[in-house]
Amino acid sequence: MASEAQRLLHYLAEHYTGREEAKDLERASAGLEEHEIAAEQRRVIRREHQLADKLARAFQRGLRRAYEAHCAGGNAITLDDRRRDENEMAEALIHFLVGPGLAKSTTRETQPMHYLYIISIDWEALERVARDAQVDLASVLEAH
Repeated sequence: MASEAQRLLHYLAEHYTGREEAKDLERASAGLEEHEIAAEQRRVIRREHQLADKLARAFQRGLRRAYEAHCAGGNAITLDDRRRDENEMAEALIHFLVGPGLAKSTTRETQPMHYLYIISIDWEALERVARDAQVDLASVLEAH
């Protein structure tokens, strides 16, 4: 059974990240047959679902960390790409939340080719999306 975090990510993949990539593909596919475009769009959604499954744990950890900061009065978290776990959290949050406009991210270079990601989540927007996805956001955010 998929976790609530996975269910949320699959919803985001189908309605936001994958849909945008599929639209881009359609615009760039001059000369392709309609069935070829549709097949490629299905592949895009499948890849997004695979990425969602791969990043679900990192997404949930990052989301929990951001929520703890939010509850403590903060408005952002900082993740360092030199730490594997933080880099995975940043990848998941940026891909699934920043792209769709549910969060904002800025970067600061720490040394050549290494960055700090400062990520702030729009909690109201994320709550709306979770409701639309019929996902219990509170269970995603609770620590185990």
